[in-house]
Amino acid sequence: MSHELRTPLTLLLGPLHDVLSGRVDVLDRAAVEQLNGQCQRLLGMVEDLLEISRSESGRLVAHPEAVDVDGLTAQLVEPLLEAGERAGLRMSRTFRGAGTCLLDVRLWENVVLNLVSNAVKYTLEGSVHVDLAMDDQLVLTVRDTGIGIPEAQQSLVFQRFHRVRAGEGRSIEGAGVGLAIVADAVAELGGEVSLESAPGVGTTVTVRLPVREAEAAPATAPTALRLAGVRAKALDLVPVGEPGPERRPAAGSAGPTLLVVDDNAAMRQHVASALGEVGRVLVAADGVEALEVLARGDVDLVVSDVMMPRLDGEGLVAAIRESPDRPDVPVILLSARAGSEAAISGLGRGADDYVAKPFSREELVARVRAHLELSSLRRERQRRRDRETMLAGVSHDMQTPLATIANALELLTSLGIPDLPPEITGTMTRSVASLRGLVAEFLDWSALSTGARVRVHLEDLEVPSLVADVAWPRGLELTTQVGAGARVRADALRVRRILANLATNAVRAGATRLWVGTDRDTDGLHVRVRDDGPGIPPEVLARLFQPWTTSQDTRGSGLGLYVSRESARAMGGDLTLVDTSSAGTTFDLRLTSGG
Repeated sequence: MSHELRTPLTLLLGPLHDVLSGRVDVLDRAAVEQLNGQCQRLLGMVEDLLEISRSESGRLVAHPEAVDVDGLTAQLVEPLLEAGERAGLRMSRTFRGAGTCLLDVRLWENVVLNLVSNAVKYTLEGSVHVDLAMDDQLVLTVRDTGIGIPEAQQSLVFQRFHRVRAGEGRSIEGAGVGLAIVADAVAELGGEVSLESAPGVGTTVTVRLPVREAEAAPATAPTALRLAGVRAKALDLVPVGEPGPERRPAAGSAGPTLLVVDDNAAMRQHVASALGEVGRVLVAADGVEALEVLARGDVDLVVSDVMMPRLDGEGLVAAIRESPDRPDVPVILLSARAGSEAAISGLGRGADDYVAKPFSREELVARVRAHLELSSLRRERQRRRDRETMLAGVSHDMQTPLATIANALELLTSLGIPDLPPEITGTMTRSVASLRGLVAEFLDWSALSTGARVRVHLEDLEVPSLVADVAWPRGLELTTQVGAGARVRADALRVRRILANLATNAVRAGATRLWVGTDRDTDGLHVRVRDDGPGIPPEVLARLFQPWTTSQDTRGSGLGLYVSRESARAMGGDLTLVDTSSAGTTFDLRLTSGG
């Protein structure tokens, strides 16, 4: 009953809150009709509970009156027959000889509506037939080709709050009181009810009442409220124009894709409408259909009811978590079961959040956005871990053979082989060093592209030794003015790579001379590198420190300056362009002063 009451309450409070909060100024006719339908649904539940209460307290008393049974029954079943036809069922009725008799209208309505709506609800394909005949008895027969009732449960179906444990049906909604109300009403009218059923074959329910003759009566019609309730029940069973999951309109197709799963069509539409502002919305009627939608494409988040036919919300969560494709899809469960125990049950199956009905639009949208953000962060973090793992492997695989070649060259040089010209070993050594630099630049760029920082090993270093150990390019006239005793706290390997990169870029640009000098201020120690090249072209200047930046006239990976600046910043300093012109270019490498 909690589930049955909280679903229409959610659908009532949602539009009313939209008006009260100022999100909308006025409700259109469709929204008002939906509110009316949910009010009728609540009213029907209250009436069912009152019927049970009257029966249990002995106050269920028939008040017979002259009734045109044929006309009354036709008006009651017509909306339900139309609903069955919309669902693709073969719906029919046969009224044979039914005329006027003494009958309690309210009790008869309860019998007819519960039997026919059950038939439509549990018949997914095939037919439903309603037969009414009156002779010495008034006989109502409702026959369907639905899912049927297991033999072990047939003796229990007329008990209060008993739900047939069947896995299929148009909806799992219902409190299990419909057939109990039928049984109570038939007993009060002095009749009997019987049932024949077989799983997979169908069910036939027959009601037999004694006929109490009456004079001809005017046509008896259900009250307007009763008819409104019947139509609301019919729309609950088979909504008009319910779009399929691939045709569901949304407020724009950009953004994340959300899947709304609920066996109640009005609730599906309500939640989908609320989430339309977040992204593209797909819908499914139960867990089985939801898995089919998930298998067809990427879904970023699932919002699912808990109580559904075939596969419920908790079963859907378990299936998603066991899926090899996207086991990490966030799932938010909606349920009429409030309290910590219900939340623990859903979260224990792997749900990311649990929202109790009734809920506000703002609350649902806020939770959806929060879990989308968390999911994005988790995926990004996992991608970063995967990339770092890959880079570690690539680094090892690339550096190992280079180290082997370098060691072999060093060994050859030390052996002093007379037939091996030193020019060859020198060229090979410089080539290996250049290749090592390119590999290091690529690996640093790959790490930086994942959001990580360049790794550095800081230690106190003497600047003159650092400058002397740089692999300066050949053919470059070098002038150094480095202060004796100057010290910095830096990574020796990275400082040498930065200076070598600046020098190599200068040579590639056409420079023949290079000046390296140092000075100190409150910001730290500055290493100035100036060349006599033609300057940096304007089209390159604007993106000088961006990755893959090269000029048309020079070779190189385009990563050197980018990696050099990030390396300097990782050491607590910076690399900046001081000036550039046709007379040359000057860079400033700022480092933290050492002890």
